[in-house]
Amino acid sequence: MSLFNTLNTGVSGLFSSKTAMNAVSQNIANVNNPNYSRRQVNITTNTPVSYGGFEMGTGSKIESIERIRNQFLDIQYRKYNSDYGYWKTMNSNLNYIQSLYGEPSEDGFRKSFDDFWGSIHKILSEPTVPENKRELVYKAQELANKMNSLYSDINNVKENLNNDLSTSVKDINDKLEELSNLNKQIKGLKSQGISVNDLLDQRDKILDELSEKFNFTAKEQKDGQISIILKNTVILNGETYKKLNIKEVDGKKFIFVDKNILQLKSGSLGAISELRDKVISDQLNRLNELAATFYDTLNLIHEEGFDLTGTIRGLNFFNEVPSGNLQTDKLRRIAGSKLLSGEPKNYVDSYLKFNQNTKDDIKVNFDIGTGELINIENGFEDTNDYTATINSGEGLDNLSKGNKFRGDFKYKYNVQNGGLLTFSNEGGSSLDSRLVIDFNNNVFKQLGLPTKEVNALKWSSIPTDKGIMTFKGPGNYSETLNLQGINSINEIAQRINSDADGDGNNDGGLKLVRAFVRDNELYIVPTDKSYLDMKNVIIDDPLGMLHEMNSNSVSLTALDTSQNSLKNAMGLYAYKTKTFDLSSFDETDNVNITISYKDGSAQYSNTILKSYLDGTTIGNNNEFQIVRNGEEFEILPGADNSTFSWENINNIQIQVGSKTISVENFYYDEDSAANKIVSQGWAGDKQSAKLKLKSDEDLKWRMNFLDFGSFISIQGKKVQLDFNRDTLKSLVDKINETNTGVLAFYTPGGRLVLKADKTINYDLKNAEIKGPEKLFEMLGLWKHIDSSQPYSEEFTLLNPDFQSSEFENKLKYVSKFILSDNINMAENLKVKDYLLSNPDMLAMDLGKKVDTDDDGEVDTLIPTGEHSSSLWEEGYMLKSAKLLSDGRHDFEDYISDMITDVGLSGQKAKKMEINSDSLRTEFYNQRESVKGVSLDEEMSNMIKYQQAFNAAAKVINVVDGMLDKIINGMMR
Repeated sequence: MSLFNTLNTGVSGLFSSKTAMNAVSQNIANVNNPNYSRRQVNITTNTPVSYGGFEMGTGSKIESIERIRNQFLDIQYRKYNSDYGYWKTMNSNLNYIQSLYGEPSEDGFRKSFDDFWGSIHKILSEPTVPENKRELVYKAQELANKMNSLYSDINNVKENLNNDLSTSVKDINDKLEELSNLNKQIKGLKSQGISVNDLLDQRDKILDELSEKFNFTAKEQKDGQISIILKNTVILNGETYKKLNIKEVDGKKFIFVDKNILQLKSGSLGAISELRDKVISDQLNRLNELAATFYDTLNLIHEEGFDLTGTIRGLNFFNEVPSGNLQTDKLRRIAGSKLLSGEPKNYVDSYLKFNQNTKDDIKVNFDIGTGELINIENGFEDTNDYTATINSGEGLDNLSKGNKFRGDFKYKYNVQNGGLLTFSNEGGSSLDSRLVIDFNNNVFKQLGLPTKEVNALKWSSIPTDKGIMTFKGPGNYSETLNLQGINSINEIAQRINSDADGDGNNDGGLKLVRAFVRDNELYIVPTDKSYLDMKNVIIDDPLGMLHEMNSNSVSLTALDTSQNSLKNAMGLYAYKTKTFDLSSFDETDNVNITISYKDGSAQYSNTILKSYLDGTTIGNNNEFQIVRNGEEFEILPGADNSTFSWENINNIQIQVGSKTISVENFYYDEDSAANKIVSQGWAGDKQSAKLKLKSDEDLKWRMNFLDFGSFISIQGKKVQLDFNRDTLKSLVDKINETNTGVLAFYTPGGRLVLKADKTINYDLKNAEIKGPEKLFEMLGLWKHIDSSQPYSEEFTLLNPDFQSSEFENKLKYVSKFILSDNINMAENLKVKDYLLSNPDMLAMDLGKKVDTDDDGEVDTLIPTGEHSSSLWEEGYMLKSAKLLSDGRHDFEDYISDMITDVGLSGQKAKKMEINSDSLRTEFYNQRESVKGVSLDEEMSNMIKYQQAFNAAAKVINVVDGMLDKIINGMMR
């Protein structure tokens, strides 16, 4: 082998070591560059030669300079980087949304609701204080402002996300363009055999950045270019790429590739879509649903009440939103037209269940020997006629009643009712217009009948100076009581009850109060004229007689008629008569009776002497008979043996001279009605009497409802109704328990409300509601107009298959709340300006319900006075009504659920961000351990290559010396 060959070997080693040192220098220079991939020099031997039978080496050469990179670790890192981008975006936005609710804090969203309900509670304790009304109105507006602000702030987050989406898409397109250019350069340089390591590092850096925005698949081609596949769509292929576009669809921005929406579920872009289209949209929808329910409920409540003056009614609490179109928008709610909590209330049921066989088996046991019930009503006199007594140990059948006690205990034991004990009206005015006092407080309590405390006055002496007292009541009503000439407590009671002016003639006494005497003490109690409340009676006593009579306020126990079983709410009496009092007139006075008919029949009119009234038949067909009981005259339907109701009567008027006589309704349950018919001789026994009553279509359905119950079908689920046991509340509960998306509640005034919820997309037009037509009519949801057609037993109130005209027809008798999807209730909620400027216009009083046209339905409401807070007493109960989330949540639960959902989602996002960052970091570190630069290792390599370089240089130097010796030395 020649020295030149040895020299060449040394030179190759010199160049190899120098190149390797350059690569090491490059690694060291980029030790802090996170996007740099460590370079590794691959040195191989040159092709050897054969010389003299021996293989001789020819030195080394650089085979390649490689980037040290692990594709698997790249893929894993980018996957978890995408997860990190997703959860980081979720966490930051959810954390901000949670902060908007301000929970927990003293100024949070929930606190605004608590303050509003608290202001109602405050107004109940002091209804006449103007500041309390002002506080309620202002707290409601603060709550509305909070909703407005919260909606706006959360919606701004949504808009910011839309902007982030646009910014991200622009950034992605820029990066795709960069990748396209890099692919082109890489392909060109590789074809020339030029190293492209720096370009590959640039490309990997861009791929890492893209991975935070979405997850993708990158594939390398033979020519060194890559393609990117996203959701089965190739968005980059070598030098060609597809730009992502932003387009609006239904007001939302979406990413498009070509003409297709790109639905991303990973990376920051996936989080933006999830937040905007689900999380935030859900929060805004729930906030709107909360606001819509709050708006509609408060308006329904407020419009039913009178203001402070008792003159204004029917006003909304919140500013009205534009009513939607029934054909295109959502029917959120319907409300019946009838006040179901109105008159007459003729039944009060025991809350106990008895299991005796008969009523006589139910015994009463008193510590005191006798129980006494006193029936107080218009015309009351302190006689045994208005009392009922029973002794300890006796059964209820032994109750000793006066003729005008007009109440009895009914006991039914059957599968449907269980042991049902009911105190029923047995003729007389409805129970809610009179007081039935349990004087010794020992009857009703034992029998499980609800009671209430009634204020009364007790007088125990007569005054020395006797004069005039003035009693003032609702509506500026005033009357006087003359106590001149009285000598006993009993005489005072007689004047209050029958001879107020003390002239010896029966003038009906005072109308605001009645009196009775027990144990030489006089009790004065309120009447229906003062709404059964002594607070409504003011006594003007200029002579100070009250003090001399030792007047003091006492509390008496009376039957509580406020419970509203369906038989009360729907007026399920079996028989109704009408009564009038002629005690102020002589037997020779002429009584003029006029009856007008609904069907257009000729008006009936007749004049009859008072003394001849008893037993007289009246009406165009002699269908009514007058029965006398003292000075009370009762008109009974059925004298023609067929017409037992007032269905065809429009009005009946009684006049004596120029004076119109008040006509009152008397109500009978089935048993007492049958007894009445038998006593008239119109039937031989109770059973045949009941059959006669049921021959009247107007009475038949009432008794059938009581005997057999009824049903409502909602979405195919039957709600069975027992009119004896069910109340408005239990009816509502039963409807809500169907979980059909149809929710029910009733207003303070007693209107039944049906509301659509999530299951039926907040639209009652998606619900199927069926049942007996008469039931829907009684609920105030429908009217049977065509009297020539019978009532349908399979009536469809709502059906999703109805055309628009059919919906309009079926819903023409109800109040509707139709809301367009374009209206954001939370953004538009605002208290009425007239309430903000004048809180005294706040509705407070539900009023007293009056049946002015004697048709058994409430058609007139009379304000009960400025002290009343009856509307808000009932309205406050709606705080706990399950009106949201398909009947699972009340207002408080719903708000808590909204806030909790955001909080839990935020906690999850924070935890997942930490976890994904940890995994991302772990693979980042693993990747760095492969591609990253180690100074210790590089310095070791530098020394190694330097030593090799020095050794190669030494070889060259030696060979150079040898050649110099040979060439120059031999020449000398």
